[in-house]
Amino acid sequence: MKKRVCRFLALVLILSLLSVGAAAANAGDYDIPNDWSHDALVFAVENDILRGDEHQKLNPQKNITRAEMAAVLVRLLGANDRGDLSAFPDVDSDAWYYNELSAAYAAGIFGGSDGKMLPNAPITREQAVVVLCRAFGIVSDNRSAYTAFSDSKKVSAYARDSVSALKEQGLMNGYEDGSLRPQSHITRAEIAQLLCNILDCIADTPDEIKTSGTVLYRGTQALPDELELDGTLILAQSAPAAFAPTDWEISGALVLRTGKDTDADLTKVRTQKLVCAPLGGKVSGGADKVFLWGVASSYTGSAKQLTVLGGDHTFAGSSEKLTVRAGSLTHRGDSKTVSLDEKTRLVLSGDAESVVIDGGGVRLTVSGRVGAVTVNGKNAVLDGSGSVGTLTIQAENCSAKLSCDTVDDVWYENYQKEHDAALKTVRTMRVACTVQRATAIYQNQNFTGYLRDLPVGTTVYNEWHPAGDAFFVSLEDGTKGWVPRWDCDIPDDTVTTDGTLDYSKATKEGFVDLRGYDSQTDYLVWVSRYTQKVIVFQGKKGDWEVIRTFPCSSGANNTPTPEGIYTINARTTRWNFSYYYVDNVSIFSGGHAFHSILIDYSGTVFDGRVGIPLSHGCVRMLPDDCRYIYNLPMGTRVIIY
Repeated sequence: MKKRVCRFLALVLILSLLSVGAAAANAGDYDIPNDWSHDALVFAVENDILRGDEHQKLNPQKNITRAEMAAVLVRLLGANDRGDLSAFPDVDSDAWYYNELSAAYAAGIFGGSDGKMLPNAPITREQAVVVLCRAFGIVSDNRSAYTAFSDSKKVSAYARDSVSALKEQGLMNGYEDGSLRPQSHITRAEIAQLLCNILDCIADTPDEIKTSGTVLYRGTQALPDELELDGTLILAQSAPAAFAPTDWEISGALVLRTGKDTDADLTKVRTQKLVCAPLGGKVSGGADKVFLWGVASSYTGSAKQLTVLGGDHTFAGSSEKLTVRAGSLTHRGDSKTVSLDEKTRLVLSGDAESVVIDGGGVRLTVSGRVGAVTVNGKNAVLDGSGSVGTLTIQAENCSAKLSCDTVDDVWYENYQKEHDAALKTVRTMRVACTVQRATAIYQNQNFTGYLRDLPVGTTVYNEWHPAGDAFFVSLEDGTKGWVPRWDCDIPDDTVTTDGTLDYSKATKEGFVDLRGYDSQTDYLVWVSRYTQKVIVFQGKKGDWEVIRTFPCSSGANNTPTPEGIYTINARTTRWNFSYYYVDNVSIFSGGHAFHSILIDYSGTVFDGRVGIPLSHGCVRMLPDDCRYIYNLPMGTRVIIY
């Protein structure tokens, strides 16, 4: 029956321990559900891959753990090389899964996260997709196919390429409602179905290799010299490490999942796609599309398109299009165009027409000649003994220590200059008031701590007017203090802001960076009293990035929102007043808070104006906008200026 062998491996995961040489089980011995998983479960049992527990239960709906998934994949691939798991404190060296998990780690199929491996945690659907693609070399050029799922925004960045590969090749279609549910756990029966979708044949001897479909060869016998396959051939780690076919024609892809001593001469192999993912060794040959994955390999040949998906590889040859999505590559040869994703490294010994750096943290070392380099990712490092015709810098913090004919620092001209000039550009709300009768300015609100007299006509600037007979002011010479309210005229109608203005991204980030603001959280909020905007940043001190800008209404001329550095320290859902209420209240200083526009008790808007200063000192915002602030972490720093 078609897929008989592949289904058995899918359900290896449902079997924790499999005794070698045991007699095949009878499907009739188990209560197998009559649903979509029925065939897979039957074939798994009949091929002695699935056995029940001590109660003769198959448990197909039970979630599979990360360790169980690792065990399934390394058994399928015949992986025996072990990796060092000592860096993961949550891995028990005496556990049943240790050898399998260390083999999966060594093969680059499994990796930890934040210093943990989480072996006993149920694997999520997107994690399962990633390790399946790594194990069987499933790749695609269509990196956006994952967006076809209705919940594609929930797919983690690291999983998008793998989800796209399975989706684009029709190996995973999701649920009836069009969703993937990437963060949900996956059952053993669902893994079985995925494996059945991926594999059509498992061959343990050369004569079991079919002529069509996706074939996994995990045997140890020598590979045939001649082979014609309408499909894809995956060579497992247990397959011979050294081979040189004389006549292979594979219509789909050839995937090398072989060992560290791989020595594959593929010069007489005809295939559209070659995926090199061995533990190490060398491969020579050619294909239209070549993908380097796994741990490490040395590839010699040519390719119209060569893509590095991870690991540390070398490439001797030429390509029309070279892309490094992850990992590093030493390229001895020429490429027409080169693209580098985030945190990748390329050592380019030959020549290239153009190199585009799209991700941050990239290192490019050139010893040949590149016609043009465009840097779109920040923190790029360019060095080497080679040269570049035109270097175009469009991102911050680029270090270029190599010879360039022309440097066009677009980033500096369009961003850095504005960033560095932000303290001169940014203005604040200044309400000029005139002293109506001779008075004095004091250090304290209760008119103690005499500073000096203020003659009639002196201009003072209202900084804060709490309830009472005093208000806090600043003078032209920078002096600040308290003045009797009724000795001065505070204008109601004078325009002291420009709500139509929105500073550039560079100016916003420059202002908070250059002033050295920090926060207890990953967020920072600046209320620009002059532009009547609430600006939200994410990052850290000296490296803040604008993520949101909202219109607002800060305090009116008579009761301005007080300038200063504050922290969101309390929240309440609602404040009630005589004729209206406000909600989503985030308090940052005493009675000063972010809150909604004024809402009538009937539920209609009482006063929905924003963009002009008109509050009693708080920061009014539109309902959805203030709800965003309300959901920021407690302890977030607030800057009023």
